[in-house]
Amino acid sequence: MNNRLLVRSWLPGVELFHADFSGQPFGRHSHDAFAIGAILHGVGGYQCRGARHALPAGTLSLMNPEEPHTGYAESPRLVYRMLYVEESRLPRLLGRKRLPRGFAELNPRDDGAVATALGRLAAEFERGDALAVESELLGLLELVFSRHGGLREAGPAPRDGGVTERLRDYLEAHYREALSLEALAAQLQRHPRHLIEAFRRAYGVPPHTYLLQRRIAEAKRRLLAGARLADLAVELGFYDQAHFSSTFRRFTGVTPGHYRRGGA
Repeated sequence: MNNRLLVRSWLPGVELFHADFSGQPFGRHSHDAFAIGAILHGVGGYQCRGARHALPAGTLSLMNPEEPHTGYAESPRLVYRMLYVEESRLPRLLGRKRLPRGFAELNPRDDGAVATALGRLAAEFERGDALAVESELLGLLELVFSRHGGLREAGPAPRDGGVTERLRDYLEAHYREALSLEALAAQLQRHPRHLIEAFRRAYGVPPHTYLLQRRIAEAKRRLLAGARLADLAVELGFYDQAHFSSTFRRFTGVTPGHYRRGGA
């Protein structure tokens, strides 16, 4: 068994569980949170709502708070990831007066968008970048509850009022720092979801992507000036050297070392 449960102190009521096991490790139980999961390998199974369910790789597993169920592997090995979000946190996270009804189907059909969004969130959760984690979390919740939880599509964000320009200026001035979406939203007096939507509309990308682009632009300048690769990751606010290298390659198509050699 190789299970991991990830939590972040600055994100209460939210947990990310990565399961990798065989057999039946979970007896009948329930959670005080919405559960949003995707099967990655094998076939998962559980007893819930008076029926036995089998979930092959590539399918979703959605459950409402306080729903009793068991959990086991139908195949020799089962791997899945599951996000737990306490119901009391939804008003703050979704920024809606009317909350979703909940999930009517335990494993609804989906085109893979929810599972992909959950994968992006899991990757950011591992790195612990608050701005990226919060942004991916809000996007995933909006997507899954709009598709499968009865949440109405969000209305347009309120008028900009110069907010996005102020946010851009702040990101430019503090791009090396660890930033929180919730703190930025409080500072600019906008809900985080509205802030992301308005910023994306103005600049084509969400704030955390803009921040990464700014860091990579600075990294390119410093690489050509002879900066050491080992120093750049920490100085520019990346989680570690691997995070810096993978992000650099995602935005430029080459590794930092290749880029520096090309400019020599």
